[in-house]
Amino acid sequence: MEPNQSIIYKDWLNLRFHLYWCYDGKIGQDRHSPNKVQSYSEFDNNGAWLVRKGWAKVEYQNETFIAMPGQWLIPKPSSRIQSFAANTEVLSISFEASWPDGTKLLNEGLALVIDACDCPQLENKALPIAKAVKTFAPNSWDARAYPANFTEFMTLNSLLSQWLIELEKILRAQKISHSGQFDIDERVLYAIRKINEKKLSEKLDMKKLAESVYLSPNHLIRLFYENINKSPAQYYDNIRIEYAKKRLLIPDSRIQDTSLSLGFKHLSHFSKWFKKHCDQSPRDYITSINQS
Repeated sequence: MEPNQSIIYKDWLNLRFHLYWCYDGKIGQDRHSPNKVQSYSEFDNNGAWLVRKGWAKVEYQNETFIAMPGQWLIPKPSSRIQSFAANTEVLSISFEASWPDGTKLLNEGLALVIDACDCPQLENKALPIAKAVKTFAPNSWDARAYPANFTEFMTLNSLLSQWLIELEKILRAQKISHSGQFDIDERVLYAIRKINEKKLSEKLDMKKLAESVYLSPNHLIRLFYENINKSPAQYYDNIRIEYAKKRLLIPDSRIQDTSLSLGFKHLSHFSKWFKKHCDQSPRDYITSINQS
């Protein structure tokens, strides 16, 4: 898209965005010893770090970006290795902002390193988010596993919106534009909303889903491919896999707990399903991440 190009309001309603976490402190305090260089390879989310002490680095196939104290590092939301010096301290924010087909709102033109002194409002808008998260999740960097009431949820989304507006201004000044998605079939959008409302422990009933938009299952599958390049089943599995990968990394979480939360009656069935999508068993996945 052209910088700051407008799209029809109803198309913006398809944008899915929410906060994952935000904190101001040491990297890795609840996963690894902060007294050594730390590297992670499991993340592909949108986010940003303001380095206060140490350094932060992201590595892609052909590029490496490093931020030093007083700099923001805004990674490209794709597979990467991210590393931090021993005892690194950052203001860290992670969020989801994507369209129904999984395309990220902010992607092309990233990663980026910018001086914090050139964009003070980015820090000013992030600090209230970190404070709000700390209120209801005081012992963790990750807000997703903690209960939040309506006011807390709406407050976080409001604060995140203000921060994203500031970030978009900065990226626009760097000639980096957000993505847009237009003219998705209303029946596909309705079906996506129905899928998003499902409990992840439930199976996807294609016949019932198709009936909700007055189509045959084959017709709905064809529309999904035409609009978002994946079937309803693939879309639902993607959601479940991302949930499983994140839940498996929660400290002291058992593989069986993740399996049950996704509706698998037998752990072996969950392991087979997970390996089909991730090319490794849940246990091997956890081990590979913890050793990185």
